[in-house]
Amino acid sequence: MAAEVIMPKAGMAMDEGTVVQWYKQVGDSIEQGEAVLEILTDKVNMDVEAEASGVLLVQLAQEGDVLPVFTVIGYIGAEGEAVPESTVTAAPAAAAPAEAAPATKSAAKSAKVTSDGKLRATPAARKIAGDRGVELARVPGTGAKGRIHAADVLEFRPEADASILAKRMAADMGVDLDSISGSGARGRVLKADLMATQKPAAPAVVMAAKAEDTLIPYKGIRKIIGDRMQESFFTAPHATLTIEIDMSKSIEMRKSLVDAYKDSIGEKPSFNDMVILAVSKALRAHPGINSTLTDEGILQHGNINIGFAAATAEGLLVVPVIRNADQKDFRSLVVEAKDLGRRAVKGKILPDEMQGSTFTISNLGMFGITEFTAIINRPNAAILSVGAIIERCVPVNGEIAIRSMMNATINFDHRIVDGAPAAKFLQTLKRNLENPYLML
Repeated sequence: MAAEVIMPKAGMAMDEGTVVQWYKQVGDSIEQGEAVLEILTDKVNMDVEAEASGVLLVQLAQEGDVLPVFTVIGYIGAEGEAVPESTVTAAPAAAAPAEAAPATKSAAKSAKVTSDGKLRATPAARKIAGDRGVELARVPGTGAKGRIHAADVLEFRPEADASILAKRMAADMGVDLDSISGSGARGRVLKADLMATQKPAAPAVVMAAKAEDTLIPYKGIRKIIGDRMQESFFTAPHATLTIEIDMSKSIEMRKSLVDAYKDSIGEKPSFNDMVILAVSKALRAHPGINSTLTDEGILQHGNINIGFAAATAEGLLVVPVIRNADQKDFRSLVVEAKDLGRRAVKGKILPDEMQGSTFTISNLGMFGITEFTAIINRPNAAILSVGAIIERCVPVNGEIAIRSMMNATINFDHRIVDGAPAAKFLQTLKRNLENPYLML
């Protein structure tokens, strides 16, 4: 019996996933445990591995499809083995070679009409089309013989059936988009489709005029991050406080620990590790900062789970979480932070390892940024922005001295936290980092 390939539930908070790319195509041999496709969960790309050996019999989802967890997205079995009957109509038609692409939109439409003149469409697709006032005949079907599924109707947008660049080009060229056969997903008209309708010399001027434009898709991780930042910024009233911290003694302590920690745990402590330690102890002293606003009231968390912002290799933001940070010694914090950080950069961190933070730290000091304000990582009540350590002339006991100074800025949700408690938290943080040996 054919083995299912399903959209996995990779974390407690994961409800759906996006198909990023298939590593295997229909007919390819697969070994058990081998990666079949890549999916996007909540800000994390991960591989889906085969549960059995065989060949890929069918793909039931295409790149870019967003599907609920536990949805069957493919089957693996013996070559020629039949898949369950109920999935046949849901399977997208196998990709044809480029030269065999449909010639016209009218041909695609006729393929989804039965011999008695009825459109091939699922009941769900018909209901959604009726509710939305969508003309089914205009919807490209992705099922067998052009059958229209609910997802086809949900994704159909008459005003957006061409890429932005294609629309601009069509306007410049005076071309009617409805007369062009689209080769993109779901019949979407692409730049190449427009170029194919023109004589060789005609597109040259258009291409020169648009050569500097680059369209970057706003989807996947980038869209998830954007949506969350927008929600946080326009939901939580942000207030900001900044404090200067003399990091001279922290620098001395780190130097004294580097060799010993390298020998004992194989890792060197960083200043970010020291900030995590100092924050965890400051939150224990000021539990009001370690809070979340709920429908029932302000929830002060008993556990201190610190998230720290990290950038993937593509420059995208993820936030690994160190749970019960205040209960761990410095060695344990260093090891865990390094492990989470490395895997986050490689995109190998698990969704559950980015859930449950009660406070977040964002450190841009390594880029030379001296001061900034980060957007709150909701549902946290606050986020700490940490700048670079810079040598400056400062007054010390009535004299000018050179000290290694660092700015720390707290951005807090003013519905939950007032200015005075936030200021006291920063004072405690400053005391911890200016007297670091007291934290060990």
